Amino acid sequence: MTDSDPDPNNPLSPYYPSEAPGIPGSGRKWFALLLALMILLGASFGVLSLLFSL
Repeated sequence: MTDSDPDPNNPLSPYYPSEAPGIPGSGRKWFALLLALMILLGASFGVLSLLFSL
């Protein structure tokens, strides 16, 4: 880091707010998709474990 480089506002974040990578869509949509995926994976794991235990 040279003297001409500005000090970042947050040393723990490598991005400035304008440079932060964005994910398209709203947070609620991604939360709902992840929750549905977890429920489906849990149900399929339960069915498979029931079938293999017989």
